[in-house]
Amino acid sequence: MPKKKRPLKRGRKTHSSVSRKARLKKPRRAKLTLKQRIARAKKLEALDAGKPTFKVLPRALSVARDNVPSAPPPVITGSVGRWEKGARNLQADVETVQRLLETAAQTLKAADLDPKGVDGKIARQSAKSNTIAAIEAFQKRSNISIDGLIEPGRQTWQALLQFAGGTPPLPNDDSTYIKEISVSLEDPDHWLTLTWTGPNADSQETGPFRTSPGAGLRGLNCDDEATSRRSGSKCTPKGTYPVQGFQRRLNSDPRATYVTWFMQRRGVALHYFPSVPDYAASHGCVRIESEDVARLIQNNSRVDETQVVVSGTWTKPPRQWD
Repeated sequence: MPKKKRPLKRGRKTHSSVSRKARLKKPRRAKLTLKQRIARAKKLEALDAGKPTFKVLPRALSVARDNVPSAPPPVITGSVGRWEKGARNLQADVETVQRLLETAAQTLKAADLDPKGVDGKIARQSAKSNTIAAIEAFQKRSNISIDGLIEPGRQTWQALLQFAGGTPPLPNDDSTYIKEISVSLEDPDHWLTLTWTGPNADSQETGPFRTSPGAGLRGLNCDDEATSRRSGSKCTPKGTYPVQGFQRRLNSDPRATYVTWFMQRRGVALHYFPSVPDYAASHGCVRIESEDVARLIQNNSRVDETQVVVSGTWTKPPRQWD
């Protein structure tokens, strides 16, 4: 007797003749043309260039970390510091000064500026007061006459206020500042050097400091001056440009801090960045290896008066931007 055929189960899926690998394989994206890649790069430039910046640093006391107007700056009603200098040392005033000194110590990573607590008290014997020691250390760093005394409206208090507003004071005075920032495109270090002007120019840091410029879009030659200036090229533009303003961080990447604009319409600036290789790697900005140097530049440059000079021979990096 012939065997009966088993009926097929309904709903059972039959295997496709197409292999599993073929089913999982995603279609390749069409390669963008140079024109399309430049258009995409321009959108990134617009993202960075679109945020308002602050333009005057030494007196920009109302500018907060993200460039939003902050609360009114702290105030003291009387002098703080050495008793023998006639300081009133009211508790509220002492606490205010101690908090500002703590901020300075944390920002600069300088233990000598730390008052060792906020208690509103200052020892009668100056040698035993951590707050007085911190005041004098701050005055020394700011090139202010060291007297261990902070008085409302005077130089030391104004310097501390600048720090409270997110703007550390100039190392000397308003008449000493960076006149020129020179950036070399030469591999491997792309040295940046500073030229100062003013009565205390000779005592300032000048470099050279390591940087990394723009890698450029794949297929573009950033050594050509006209190409380097082209919007969407992702090259660092060759030439001389005035400083245009400042920002705490880039919109496109919060890791990029202490931003000093010199071609804001293209989103190109000097800034600190944690990755600074020995070849061109950025989207057009000049990455600075040291955060302290980026801060120094931002705090001591003047809009329209400080010039950024980009020169030298650009070398095509191992990889350009797509």
